[in-house]
Amino acid sequence: MRTAPAPRALTGFSRIDSALELTDQQLGTLKGSGADHDLLAAWLAGSWPGETAPDDGDVKAASPWPTSNPLAQVDGEGRFEVVRLLTPVASAATARLLQAGIPVGPVLANHPRRCWELLCVPGAADEIALYGAVCWGSTLVCPRPGRAARGRSWLSVPPPGVLTRPADLVAALLADAPTLRGVA
Repeated sequence: MRTAPAPRALTGFSRIDSALELTDQQLGTLKGSGADHDLLAAWLAGSWPGETAPDDGDVKAASPWPTSNPLAQVDGEGRFEVVRLLTPVASAATARLLQAGIPVGPVLANHPRRCWELLCVPGAADEIALYGAVCWGSTLVCPRPGRAARGRSWLSVPPPGVLTRPADLVAALLADAPTLRGVA
């Protein structure tokens, strides 16, 4: 009589060090203030305070978040690239970056997909292609910073101009990568 094979241990990022979960203090720091939310919203809309207003002079006209839909599709072409990571992987990597004092850019939690979407500097897709990281360009579907909609909410609202650097993210991801034993 044959017996069923023993279950195999999962490899890769399935075993993330649980000690590296974000602390309440780190989460509080990432959230930012109401003013930070407004600045990020302006940047995502394509206008920083002090930049030229739209032709009609109405700053609200530039908002990608119409009142009828709480989500907007934001094009970050030339401004940012989006890297999608599974939630436990992203949480551990973000915790490592914060512990090292490395800036973390805006982070959107996408609960329906069980992932975080990190806004990285342009060119991230060329530098990050490993272990569950999905770079899919510069389009982001998101609620206005400071709000949540359809299972999406902002976890990190940094000061203006802060984006996650791919090299830092790769180093944080590799810290949890499996290692080969017995390889010289």
